[in-house]
Amino acid sequence: MKYDDFKLGNIVSLYFDKKRPSIKLGIITALKKDNFIVKWIWYDKLFFLDQCHETFNELNQQYLLTETCYVRGESLTCLRIVSCGY
Repeated sequence: MKYDDFKLGNIVSLYFDKKRPSIKLGIITALKKDNFIVKWIWYDKLFFLDQCHETFNELNQQYLLTETCYVRGESLTCLRIVSCGY
């Protein structure tokens, strides 16, 4: 996807391959000239080994549901817009 395709409020998914279409879901919370920020709200607990051990659960909650900044010019091939735009 192109950087200009992403809009404030879009729900986006981070995907790994076609077998697992979404490993994380998030919302674009800030949109600036050269970057946008995604606040992650959900992750695939099976993919990230959440049920394997309590430590995975704690680490996943702490590090996977954070904010990520994507900069213009970076490869955005792992992101998809899954919400309808207005």
